[in-house]
Amino acid sequence: MLTIRQLYPILRKHQKLSERRSPMLTQGKVAKFMALLMMALLVMYLIGISISLALIATDLRSMTAYEFMYAFLPFTMTLDFFARFMMQQTPSQQVKPYVLLPIPRYTCIDFFIIRSLLSYGNLVMMFLYVPFAIMAVIFAEGIGLTMLFLLGFYIIELIISQAYSIFRTLVSHNMLYWICIVPILALVASPLFFNADWSLTVSFDRLFRGYSHLGGWICRGNAIAWSVIFILLAIIAFANRCLQHKFVYAELSREEKAIKVSTSKRMSFMDKWGVIGEFIRLETFSIRRNKNVRKTFISANLIVLMFSLICSFTSAYDELGMVRFWLIYNFAIYGAMLLLRVMTFEGNYIERLMMGHHTIEKLLTAKYYFFSAILLFPFVLMLPMVFTGKASLLMLFAYMAFTAGVDNFLFMQLAVYNKQTSPLNQKFTGKMMVENSWIMIFIEILAFTVPLLLVKIFMIFASEDTAYLILLAIGLIFIGTHRLWLGNIYKRLNARKYENIEAMMATR
Repeated sequence: MLTIRQLYPILRKHQKLSERRSPMLTQGKVAKFMALLMMALLVMYLIGISISLALIATDLRSMTAYEFMYAFLPFTMTLDFFARFMMQQTPSQQVKPYVLLPIPRYTCIDFFIIRSLLSYGNLVMMFLYVPFAIMAVIFAEGIGLTMLFLLGFYIIELIISQAYSIFRTLVSHNMLYWICIVPILALVASPLFFNADWSLTVSFDRLFRGYSHLGGWICRGNAIAWSVIFILLAIIAFANRCLQHKFVYAELSREEKAIKVSTSKRMSFMDKWGVIGEFIRLETFSIRRNKNVRKTFISANLIVLMFSLICSFTSAYDELGMVRFWLIYNFAIYGAMLLLRVMTFEGNYIERLMMGHHTIEKLLTAKYYFFSAILLFPFVLMLPMVFTGKASLLMLFAYMAFTAGVDNFLFMQLAVYNKQTSPLNQKFTGKMMVENSWIMIFIEILAFTVPLLLVKIFMIFASEDTAYLILLAIGLIFIGTHRLWLGNIYKRLNARKYENIEAMMATR
């Protein structure tokens, strides 16, 4: 029987081979380079912030430098937690190839949890703490206290890593678990509200003072403080271990429920559209039936609803530049979350689609009609911005037309280049589709920035209304010529269909 120590290098080797054999390797290398570049920029920002904080801390007399840095702990913890949604996978997302092997049932889960604890991602925030320690702590307090200062932050990073893994797994199971973020944040910020007599008054000074005291105990080697953080890490890691095992094996052993087929034909008005109408019906059925598609669609709707309400009924984004950004964001979010992955969900049955004459072209046309029509939802939600004077009706029409024409044109290009299948229902053991192609990242950036840049450029030579009229005209031109560019996409996709089919079947 292999032990964790013997199995770890074997599984680590398997993970590296899996990455090298991936059909997305070529595109993934460019995406990885861009991710490393963004990570380098983040590191530079963290070092710059660290130096600024160190210069402030050296002039303070009310608290020591190490207490000063720990006073910001609730803010750095919150930032670190949400940043992990862009980078860190949960162990259950990587365990599928190993669960049926003759290995003890917890061994694979243990391996991936250990790997997440030893991940380089847990060291990113240390670029905020290490320069600060070198500049403000080590010469004033000595090497011993500095080591405790950094070790304390690193253990807290590990706790955040495991807490994120638990939360991400629960949210993947049911989006209602997002509600749990409220009591968690309230617990982190609890010193902000409570006085010594338990009366409720908001005081940031009390928040900073509370965490600075915690930092003092940790850095001075208080046995109780260190026992608490190690016990907390052990409890959260054990809870994560049990939770990952429960959800992974529950999904692998679940029984498929029988699907009730309704005899009444829904959306009968689509009959006159022929095959295209059938594919539009398939798109709506996929959203209702498949868990991952439904969850992404609901998430997009909630994002649109949230930002529409914030922009319409609060003064948070009254500045015209922010209004323009959130308008295009609300319109483009459906494409960025769903249309960006065009053909990846269809990769589960791509060989059947390829058998029909011009079937893929009709499917792409149906998708274009569906994702253009759905833009009416954010349009209606943002009408209150017109009534409150934050935006004009022409602005809304211009951005909606540009999104339906140009942005959807950009997103649909990925039908040619997407070669990785996204799971329809598997949440924990499926291969999660992420922006692992430089083309996906590039198109996503273009979709959100091009309309804003065009408006800025047009306003140099004309009035604001004229700029929106030009934007509207560009969008209408692309909408009017959609048959031409969809046909071009189909021809390019058909030219490489065997390559795409092979890659999609290999990534199921």
